[in-house]
Amino acid sequence: MISFISSVSRYCGSRSEDELDATLEATGALKIVIQSAHIGGARSRWKRPPKPFVSVKVSDSQAETGAQAETYDPSWIAQTFFLLVKSQKEQLRIILYDHKTYGKPEILGAAAIDISRLIKSGIVLDAQLPVLKESKQKGDLLCSLFYYPVSISPSNGNGLLAFAEAHSRCVKAIAKIRLNLESDAPSIHVTPRRKINNGSVEWESMREFLCFDKNTCVMYIDVFDSHLDEQLGHLSICLTDLVEATLAKRGPWPLSGSAIGKLVASAEWRPLDYTPSEQ
Repeated sequence: MISFISSVSRYCGSRSEDELDATLEATGALKIVIQSAHIGGARSRWKRPPKPFVSVKVSDSQAETGAQAETYDPSWIAQTFFLLVKSQKEQLRIILYDHKTYGKPEILGAAAIDISRLIKSGIVLDAQLPVLKESKQKGDLLCSLFYYPVSISPSNGNGLLAFAEAHSRCVKAIAKIRLNLESDAPSIHVTPRRKINNGSVEWESMREFLCFDKNTCVMYIDVFDSHLDEQLGHLSICLTDLVEATLAKRGPWPLSGSAIGKLVASAEWRPLDYTPSEQ
């Protein structure tokens, strides 16, 4: 696992819920394989079947499947998601929706499972969970669940990274972070917008995310003028270099494309009890 903490800005904005959530370190990762569902209830020739999709959420991690064509028995052919877990007291929430071309999707029902149950067993195969709405069963959902705790043994390159940006010498700015991605790929993390203060910008922004091979992982950090959307500087750095520099208390890092710009950032690595064959 990688923990990234930054005091430059964390995407845009002031201190937010994301920053408060980041104070809780992830205890592990949850792998959920969405297989299929059955939607019951009264059917009418005048009402079209739903276009179902599934949303899964635990802690502040969330993911969605694609919507299926009109059907009461959707199948996602083992669509897989990885979510970070921050507390064993939480529940994994699985919500079944009907996609609407116009307007908000309609909730068909929801299922839940205690994280503590997953932590004890480690794996739940082919779980058939009841889908409930207003305390009435509206169908069921088939899925498999795997829990991977943080490990004390750094025996492989799979883990959680906590990444943090501290500050940068530049004007009003935001920072965008990418991993091993092309320049036009979406960012995995954006700091809040911050103003210049004595020649520097402070974000105090943290992000945790999964990494399956820390030895080949490269982080790309772009610092932008938040008003003009103009790049002020950028940094590409190998994850292992950033982790080692954090332990040795080295830095700051010079920003390419800027004469005086520098970035203070740190990263903490925590391995997962997970093997590549399970990926």
